[in-house]
Amino acid sequence: MRLVKSLHISIAMALALTMSVSGVASAAAPTIQNQASGKIGGSGATFPQNQYTKWFTNFTTLNNEATPVVTGNSTKQFSSSNSTNSLVLEYSGVGSGAGIANFFGANAKTATQMFSGTDAVLSATDRSNINGVVGAGKYSVIPMISGPISLAYNVPGLLAAGRAATLRLDGPAVCGIYQGTIKKWNDEPIRTLNPTITNLPDATIKVVGRSDSSGTTFIFSSYLAKAASVAQKMCGYHSNFSSGEANLNDPVGDFKPAKTVPADQFAGIRSTNGAAAITSPGGSNQLLASYIKAAANVYSIGYVESSYITSTAADATIVGSIQGAVLAAKDLSAGKQVFLSPTNTTVTSALTNGKAAELQDPINPTASYVHPVFTSGVNSYPIVGYSWIMFYHEYLPATVTKQQVQGLIVFLNWALTTGQASAQLYSGYNPVIASVRTLAIAELHNIKFDGVVVWP
Repeated sequence: MRLVKSLHISIAMALALTMSVSGVASAAAPTIQNQASGKIGGSGATFPQNQYTKWFTNFTTLNNEATPVVTGNSTKQFSSSNSTNSLVLEYSGVGSGAGIANFFGANAKTATQMFSGTDAVLSATDRSNINGVVGAGKYSVIPMISGPISLAYNVPGLLAAGRAATLRLDGPAVCGIYQGTIKKWNDEPIRTLNPTITNLPDATIKVVGRSDSSGTTFIFSSYLAKAASVAQKMCGYHSNFSSGEANLNDPVGDFKPAKTVPADQFAGIRSTNGAAAITSPGGSNQLLASYIKAAANVYSIGYVESSYITSTAADATIVGSIQGAVLAAKDLSAGKQVFLSPTNTTVTSALTNGKAAELQDPINPTASYVHPVFTSGVNSYPIVGYSWIMFYHEYLPATVTKQQVQGLIVFLNWALTTGQASAQLYSGYNPVIASVRTLAIAELHNIKFDGVVVWP
């Protein structure tokens, strides 16, 4: 995998022949040869699934094949279902871990596995597995979309001054809830953060987490590690942490976010703290959001990509306000805290400040790459992540056609340009910043079919 950023930049500059409406540089638009048909399938993270579904629908509508194309080239060769005579985009939300495993699995490079989605940064083990099957440097990992993770909770009827109130939380409080040191909704740390709420219930917090190898968990654990207090020692997400020892006495090691199921990660320490086990209702953002909002699960809390708050809206499920990463000087002097909800402005601030702080772009990120969580800036929402698509540099005629590969490139290029406009975004997602998208588009020029570059 190429990680030399100067090469990315030189390619991007060479491609800056025209500018799309989104402000991303591109060369002559890719197209598709006639008589295209077949599936263009992928699998992986559920974090971006709502967005991918909207993109597939909108893109297919714009490029629907009303009449079969039998001569020349045309992007209008897509259908929502007829893969016998047209191209059909498909995506299965199975979680980042499964998406990564599928990328080097038995169906790699076939019509059902032309790409994978992940929100987790590839580990050394992931890379070794992929390199063994696909080959080192023979695939790309590019960010397609970004978005915030919300703390969804089911605590109905909260009031402040007689009006409905939104719960406030911060990194140490969220860490305490997951480690089991904060057990009830009216425990002192929560009361301190919410002095105006008059009816915090004396009820046990039902903590919820994903049950699979989840990229959403990876982003959330990155936040916990960065936002926890010093005494909480990266909330257990460091190289020396051992859940089996069930304490925070281990010497702090290197920063180590994980896809580990929270019920396993915190099992030992929660038991020592006398807290009930974390509930793991399923392996997707949709399942978690639906579980938390259910009337039977009152007093629950969990982490979900923000679009799932919208798609599973219920009176009892609310987006919690999280303390910002950096407090403005004027607020510090007044002894105030800054709490932020996930909005386009607060997420964009996190993405911009996060990229400025990193030594590498989120293109083909190394194992040390950190999501833009708990970034600088008083207006930066602190739980923000990218969702990446992984694609191969070489596709073969034994498993797919050149038109299917061209179709993949056409769609990805559209999604990284037109697809980033606000009208094309599902509620709860944010565009990837333009400078990063330019580098992502440059990676599409690495794709070959039967040894020949598809989009020169």
